[in-house]
Amino acid sequence: MGEYRGSVPLPLTTRQRVLLDRWFGDWTVEEDMSWGVQGITVLRVGTPAGPAVVKASETSHHIQREARAHRQMTAPLLALTPPRTPRLLHADTGAGILACTWLPGRLVEGGPHERRPEVFRQAGELLARLHTPRGENRGYDPAVLNEIGDFLERARGLAPAGQLRVVAGLARAHRPEPRLLVATHGDYQPRNWIEDGGWEEGTGLLHVIDWGRAGYRPWVTDLVRLEQRWFAEPPTVGHGVGFRGRAHDGAALRAAFYAGYGRGPGEDPGGWRLDNLLQSLGTIVWAHDVGDAAFEEEGRRMLARVVEWWG
Repeated sequence: MGEYRGSVPLPLTTRQRVLLDRWFGDWTVEEDMSWGVQGITVLRVGTPAGPAVVKASETSHHIQREARAHRQMTAPLLALTPPRTPRLLHADTGAGILACTWLPGRLVEGGPHERRPEVFRQAGELLARLHTPRGENRGYDPAVLNEIGDFLERARGLAPAGQLRVVAGLARAHRPEPRLLVATHGDYQPRNWIEDGGWEEGTGLLHVIDWGRAGYRPWVTDLVRLEQRWFAEPPTVGHGVGFRGRAHDGAALRAAFYAGYGRGPGEDPGGWRLDNLLQSLGTIVWAHDVGDAAFEEEGRRMLARVVEWWG
């Protein structure tokens, strides 16, 4: 039976704890890594076979998306030596819980190598492997335009009216096209990358985690956060005051990433503009709804940049 010594009640249902007992026998919570939003519990647990990551939620779609990603999308990264993403151990989407292998290392974001071009070059290579085609889709653009229309209504009072008018005009001018859908991560940026050291010696390796926003989308959707948060000058990360107090060369990170990926968003200008509209508005609205003021402000900076680029 599992063991938990924390002072706060473990946020798992009885059904979820029974599943952990069935999967692992003896297990112990070693660390609560939950990020405090959307009711998602993230735990590092000790098991007889070694540490594992457990994610659980009764309400979030993240568990379903993550389980599907592990079953359908991550094989190209698992095929590498060593594997560059966790391996799914167990999942019960009906109960809202899954378990994956634990990857040692540290998050790139906030670490000493978050501005290292080689990290971004490897990130580009891994993303190119992930982006395996699923098929052409004619409904993607109309669906996104509908979402943008909804977000424009909900963003009233949350962003400058003039910027919202520019976005509305850009959306009206967009001509839907068929889009090739690929396996996408959905939140591809350094907060979801793990590095294991060795960069000075040339042996550093990057790994990709957290597949809770994965889905089949156009390839450019995985580039928006990188361009807006990490490649822009000044960067959105750090809220425009330097880059965590250090020098930042977004152009160098961009060049390294696309050298690894093999192409840039300019190859799909219409899709690139459309997804920047969607993600900037979506960030503002979602962050406001969940009460994340810092992320809401980031969305406004994204929106201002979109208007600057295409307005």
